[in-house]
Amino acid sequence: MPHPLAPTPSSPTTPRSWARQRFIATPEQRRVLDSKAAACIISALAGTGKTTTLCMKACNLLAGLGDPKRPARILVLAYSRAGVTAIRDRMMQLHGTVPRSLEILTMEQLCEQLLREQGDPVNTLDDPVRRRFLILQAHQALRQELERSAGSDDLGEELFPHSVDIDAFLAFEALAKKKLLDQEAQDSGLSLRAFCEDRDIDYGLYRLYGQYERMRVGMNHEPRFYAEGDCTFELCRQLGELGWEQAFEGLERRYSAVLFDELHDLDEGALTVLRALVRGDNGFFVGAGDFNQHIHEGSFSVFGGGMQHILACLPAETEVFSINTTRRFGADICAALNPLFGVEFAPVAGSSDAFMHLAYDSDEHCAAQLVELHAQIVNGWGALQEKKGQERQEEAKARNGAQRLGAQHSSLNVVLRNPQDSILLEWVFGHEGVHYGTQGMSPFYLRREVALALVLMWALHAGPGGQDGPAGGETYLTPGIVGAAVEGLLHYGRRAPRTDAVDMDVLAQGQFDSAGWTDLPGADEGQKLAATLHGSSARMRRYIAHGGLAPTAPELTDACALILALAPGARAEVLADAGLFCRHPLVQRIFADAPINERERRACLASLHALDRLARQIPVAEFLGRLTLMATGSIAMHQRNEPVSLRLLTVEACKGREFTFVAVPFVERGRFPAPAPQQEAYRERNMLYVATTRARAALWVLESAAKPVLPGPV
Repeated sequence: MPHPLAPTPSSPTTPRSWARQRFIATPEQRRVLDSKAAACIISALAGTGKTTTLCMKACNLLAGLGDPKRPARILVLAYSRAGVTAIRDRMMQLHGTVPRSLEILTMEQLCEQLLREQGDPVNTLDDPVRRRFLILQAHQALRQELERSAGSDDLGEELFPHSVDIDAFLAFEALAKKKLLDQEAQDSGLSLRAFCEDRDIDYGLYRLYGQYERMRVGMNHEPRFYAEGDCTFELCRQLGELGWEQAFEGLERRYSAVLFDELHDLDEGALTVLRALVRGDNGFFVGAGDFNQHIHEGSFSVFGGGMQHILACLPAETEVFSINTTRRFGADICAALNPLFGVEFAPVAGSSDAFMHLAYDSDEHCAAQLVELHAQIVNGWGALQEKKGQERQEEAKARNGAQRLGAQHSSLNVVLRNPQDSILLEWVFGHEGVHYGTQGMSPFYLRREVALALVLMWALHAGPGGQDGPAGGETYLTPGIVGAAVEGLLHYGRRAPRTDAVDMDVLAQGQFDSAGWTDLPGADEGQKLAATLHGSSARMRRYIAHGGLAPTAPELTDACALILALAPGARAEVLADAGLFCRHPLVQRIFADAPINERERRACLASLHALDRLARQIPVAEFLGRLTLMATGSIAMHQRNEPVSLRLLTVEACKGREFTFVAVPFVERGRFPAPAPQQEAYRERNMLYVATTRARAALWVLESAAKPVLPGPV
């Protein structure tokens, strides 16, 4: 039976409301647009216009579906909020507006909309302080439960300590919900402990996750709140209660067509909802993705089988189209990337670009080459690009009288695999007077593990009875650094927010005690204390040694407090060499003892090692002074609205974007791509693919001479 909103025989099959725009479909895009298949997938390489193709298809469907009595209603989904923004922008360019009949949503937004239509209260929770407080309550409730059933569970203290790694829990919770881990555990037929051992899953975190979920949804499964991802998870639960062929009423015959961008980022939860949409008689389905870009943990397609997994949920006659012609870059970059990744990029005729391969012997050599590239772009290529931009705008002004806008400032975009790699680069750029910015990561001195080390240096340098403040001498460090350090003390120093005021009887009933939510310590404590602490090393020392400023607070004995109690000889030794301070056993012990997972522990120690390399043989006072000058200089340039001429980005932050000039440094075996278990090696390969496919005009790959990766394949 045909869909009630399918095109009638007399209606045009390929109307193009975008035909008068500057967009011209390539032959590969035309095959997608002319397809009459009920379902199709667009497998497109980077820069080939998959989002544009999807929006062109939406324009065609808008013009060809429905009738005046029942106009078409089309759902366009994206996995991320950035994807939704990109679709809206492209529709404005193509169509001149976003039609009311086009719903552009993330999967989470769609699921929230469906839950509200059911009449269920959807109370959202996006306050990180409250979330932290509730996780700690769930932790207390689970410990209370284990104490009541002593002897019935061999969950040892080493697996379930008194403190909990909040970040590790949040990562586990997100992954468990994306992968529908509870269903997988149930289907396995194993006990929870055996299942965790078989899948190499942290048993203690899984138990805590189960306790938290029971308290969140209650005995009658009426969720008290929804955090990010919970709406999709709840809808998946409802779909899981239906039979395989049983329809879900909320998704039946709701749309004339469903389009999905960022198909490569799908996880099991999102796919479950998408399967119900496709099976719910919602007209045409068109999905688009670049399966070389699935880099998110929890995405089933990370391991290379994503296309087959998606096709299994679609009609048997689904057509798959490939788009390899990229408009983003030209022949030189295509020729470099094709053998590296085993793909078939094809440039648009007449496009021009440049690919340059540079080798480095050390990290310092790599940083020096980036400084030189930056100078070339600002003084040479960038000026040429700006001149061309001005000429194009002058031509446009002459044609239509439009007001000419200022030319876009050119900058070098440096894509990094690891945030720790930015520490040396930022130090070098800052001392060269480069106005740089960061995306996807904080400046290195505002990261809590680095800020904590810097503040400990400062507090130790002032010493007991030392003078500080404007009247007593130079004050080191900015309020931002001090605020980040306070967060570091809370996170790494086992100084979690107090929960001793929680009603244990309420927890024993499987409920959260919500009293006191309005005045919680935690994530915002650093900002509150920074203004008080940054101008006084004496107050800072007291806060470190006692965990607070109250006169009656007892002295602590953790590694942070012990650093301030170093004997005079040891104190003088580390103050003479800031690098030696970073290598001191007590500083290392802060992170060894911290309630964090091994991945974060390794990252913190890598940050300390990078800081050690910068500060080696530099006295603490001089090192802090140079760093403060660098930070305040950056703030001053920002306040003067000087354009950023160099940008440091993580791979995750650059995904889905494109830039004129891109450099990818530290490319070497075992670093970028990073070492990974066999099942995750594909994800590392894709990280490098994303990084090297962002450039429009020029791409530089800076590769280790000792451990080369090129020419590939990766």
